[in-house]
Amino acid sequence: VMTKHRLKLHIKPFTVVCFVVLAAYAILLVLPLLWGLMTSFKNLMDFTTHPLGFPQTWVFSNYLTAFEFFYVQLDARTYVYVEMMAVYSVLYAGGCAFVQTLAACIVAYATARFDFRLSKVIYGIVLVTMVLPIVGNLPSEIRIAKTFGLYDQIWGLWIMKANFLGMYFLVFYATFKGLPMAYTEAAKIDGANNMRILLRIVLPLAKNTFFTVMLINFIAFWNDYQTPLIYLPSYPTIALGMYHMASTTENGMSYVPMRMTGAVLMMIPIMVLFMLFHKRLLGNVTVGGIKG
Repeated sequence: VMTKHRLKLHIKPFTVVCFVVLAAYAILLVLPLLWGLMTSFKNLMDFTTHPLGFPQTWVFSNYLTAFEFFYVQLDARTYVYVEMMAVYSVLYAGGCAFVQTLAACIVAYATARFDFRLSKVIYGIVLVTMVLPIVGNLPSEIRIAKTFGLYDQIWGLWIMKANFLGMYFLVFYATFKGLPMAYTEAAKIDGANNMRILLRIVLPLAKNTFFTVMLINFIAFWNDYQTPLIYLPSYPTIALGMYHMASTTENGMSYVPMRMTGAVLMMIPIMVLFMLFHKRLLGNVTVGGIKG
């Protein structure tokens, strides 16, 4: 039924201020990306004369040059180029993201679903480690990694990153706490043990949360250069290559347009992931398998 009176839209001043601030913040995030993309198609002379404008001549060959000069020199004869750095990045980021998400998921499930004293201790440890800063532990970690043969090994970092500490433990904990006990009780009546309940019932219900957390962890590890710099000297990632490129003056990547080209190459996989899975990244990571 249509009414004769039109609904009036009441906009509060606070809403307007929030919208303006958020819009300005979004613009400040987008502008550097657009500037870097435009700069990646310039030559050195064009960038020097027009640092903020569009390219006078679009130099698409910068990306071919990047594949030639975007490398990390390990020693006098060993060079790792961008193609191999991409492989190392996928192995490092993908493996670490999976094991870290899996460890947090399993420990959170055990803590949330089994009422033991140790469960409360684990939950408290997670909260304490999130609050207290850990300073000065790097030399000890390196010494332990070398002692156990984990240093300078990608699989070694997978083992080192398989921990449950951090915010995502709390995400999984809240997800499993929200699951009704009827799911597991019905399975126990049918004769399922705890492992079968975890694999066949609980994990399928939490798969959306698991995939979203793993995706966020993958992006974080992909952009991480400090850990490969310290623990993987023989397996440089693209992020580590960007770090070396930002400080080098020895090859064709030493000026700004080529550095922006390398940054765009590093950003492309993340942009593809965002376009494919943006609904998961922007959605609620605590959503499980229960509706209604």
